Amino acid sequence: GDSLLVANVVEKGARTRRVYLPEGTDFYDYYTRAAYTGGQVLEIPVTLSDIPLFIPSGSLIPMAGNKLDNLATQQATSITLLCTSDKGCQFTLYEDDGATMEYEKGNYLKTHICLSPGEKTALDFKQEGCYPTAVETMYVDMIHREKSPYWVSVDGSQVPHFLHRRKFEEAECGWYYSQRLKSVQIKYKNPKKDYQVLVSFEQFDLI
Repeated sequence: GDSLLVANVVEKGARTRRVYLPEGTDFYDYYTRAAYTGGQVLEIPVTLSDIPLFIPSGSLIPMAGNKLDNLATQQATSITLLCTSDKGCQFTLYEDDGATMEYEKGNYLKTHICLSPGEKTALDFKQEGCYPTAVETMYVDMIHREKSPYWVSVDGSQVPHFLHRRKFEEAECGWYYSQRLKSVQIKYKNPKKDYQVLVSFEQFDLI
């Protein structure tokens, strides 16, 4: 939708793809997180198998973290939340059983997700409905090119900071700052209630 700019390669033998980034917002390359100012045309090296993707600032994109082959029989048990931290944004994640009319009786779940930027960037999760979610784990991928956070908390408790990627991947809960992607990576068990993820980018005077 509005949170992705897709520039498919459709010409056989194409070696580059011209992409116009609309004025009025900044963009990030989906794969590298390189930043670009809107209002310019990029000439991107490509092959026919490439799909250039760009994320506008102020985007919040939920994706299934587990592989889904059949939406009629499978549910997302993990959510990856890709977001930028430079503008406020929001998204409503909807869940029901996908098969019956029980949602008319309130048997659904809307998770309203709102990002508020700042020195303490907040992700607020508020639930509406009574459907028991299948989502067990959450993974936040927050683009922030300026610097690593000072600390991260989930539901009021600070989560462990990992300096090494491998240790972060082995842990069930914690955060890691990717220097390659300039992105804060946060993983935790889904609290299955209203809660907040708080990321501190505060400035501290060390003198």
